[in-house]
Amino acid sequence: MDDRVHDYVVVGTGAGGGIVAHQLAKAGLDVLSVEQGKRLPSDYFTNRNPPGARKDWGIRPDSAFPGNPRDAIFNHELFADTETRSSSRSAERAFLSYQVMELGGLQNLWNAVSVRFAPQDFSGWPVGYADLAEHYAATEKLITVCGAQDNIPSLPDGCFIPAKPLREADRIISDAIEGMKRPDTYVIANRKAIETRSDRANACAQIGICTSGCMVDAVYRFPTRLLPEIEQLPNYRLVTGMKAIRLERRPGDAEIEALICRDTTSGEEVRIRGRRFILAAGAIETPRLLFNSRDDAAPNGLANSSGAVGRYLQDNAKVALSTSLLKLWGKPASSDIGFADRLLILSKDTLTDGSEFSFCGHMIHTVIDTPYYLEGLQAVPAALRPWLARKLFNSYVTLALFAPGDPDPENRLTPSADRDRFGVPQVDITYRYSARTLERLERIERFIRKALRRASGTLLYGAPDRPGTGIHYAGTCRMSALPQDGVVDRNLRAHDHPNLYICDGSTLPTLPDKHLTLTIMTLANRLAHHLAAEAPARPAQAVREMADFRAQ
Repeated sequence: MDDRVHDYVVVGTGAGGGIVAHQLAKAGLDVLSVEQGKRLPSDYFTNRNPPGARKDWGIRPDSAFPGNPRDAIFNHELFADTETRSSSRSAERAFLSYQVMELGGLQNLWNAVSVRFAPQDFSGWPVGYADLAEHYAATEKLITVCGAQDNIPSLPDGCFIPAKPLREADRIISDAIEGMKRPDTYVIANRKAIETRSDRANACAQIGICTSGCMVDAVYRFPTRLLPEIEQLPNYRLVTGMKAIRLERRPGDAEIEALICRDTTSGEEVRIRGRRFILAAGAIETPRLLFNSRDDAAPNGLANSSGAVGRYLQDNAKVALSTSLLKLWGKPASSDIGFADRLLILSKDTLTDGSEFSFCGHMIHTVIDTPYYLEGLQAVPAALRPWLARKLFNSYVTLALFAPGDPDPENRLTPSADRDRFGVPQVDITYRYSARTLERLERIERFIRKALRRASGTLLYGAPDRPGTGIHYAGTCRMSALPQDGVVDRNLRAHDHPNLYICDGSTLPTLPDKHLTLTIMTLANRLAHHLAAEAPARPAQAVREMADFRAQ
């Protein structure tokens, strides 16, 4: 690396890091993005057999068979192993954490669901829906969200391209849920950051579930959608294969002076200087970095005078049940398989203490990679198995619904004695479901079972998933109005450090039932506009110097 002092050093290129770097660079500001992973080859997903067309049925040498259908989306080689991820091996006992340590982060494998939080979802936050509305709209246009204007009070409408039409399986499930006649229950076309317009070069290619990775870049990812717009700008630079280890501040000063990284190829330690630092590494990696940045004046880590760093870890607890719909037995697969989750489902229920809660999720229907149903045919006479397997082939659906997060300060990350393959201390995780969360999961499971049975579901397989499998991690560097209550202020600036910002799921104080990614990206858009508005004008000479430096 060079000895240049960058105006903005952004750690991470996922949901928050990609948006904030793009917006700052487009505003003409000097930006350096730092990414631990490498850029995936342009044909990475193309060269892997698309979902529904794998000759090996998705069974790899390390696969257990018969597989658990609820684990299907987690069996991907891009997920970091125990030697690479942020959390320790022992953390798995409490919380299963999933990370992708490559350019673009988890959005290489996300399902692209992009929904706005409702005004009531911001209760207790130092910002409200009105503060984010224009940034929601700008972000939806930037990443291209499909959907329809549904006029649902608990789910604000947005700026959409056309939604995908429903298939027969979608209509069966929709009719079944609507027939339950529950108040405040909606079944609508899913809202996803995916190109649905057939006249576009990256239009959805109808190949299946988005969490396997998109072959045609229909699903939004920073590396393929926004990075090309800024990569050649003289004021933007991206370095990959550079693992952030710790932050250093000026002696006797609260300001951050440098980011210390390790070159993942050479093992060399690299010092990157900056005027402002933006951490966007995720709700597990960002607090880990702050813990590892401890110094004599901050023995518990930087930005942690409140003691809130690592606390209030949240995820959306999830129930996922799969079944074969009798109404689809023997019917051919739809010519429009992908994307798999066309339906978004919202509903409410009441707990025994009289309190009401919302839940939200989606229905998945695709040509499955692994024939889970074969194990269930053991009791069927051998001569009948091929006939029955053909009948079952296109009949499978899954309902996956999410409960709100549980903001418990004792659900937390703490520094671990374990280290990753680069010698960097990991974090341990303490996590448990509260009695309220367990009751919510019980009510959600009851809802799903009733809906699937009404839809002609046969054998139902599944249950509430283990903590961490929602992969909607939040809360560990929470936003707060007062410094003693959290880590960052309403503009995502650290209370303790005037030139440090955090821009990922860790800043969300609470987690509603809805997918959080669009809100992370919207907060990133708002942060970029805030920083650009307060940035001093750059003299023409400085612009020329940046161009000369970028050309080197």
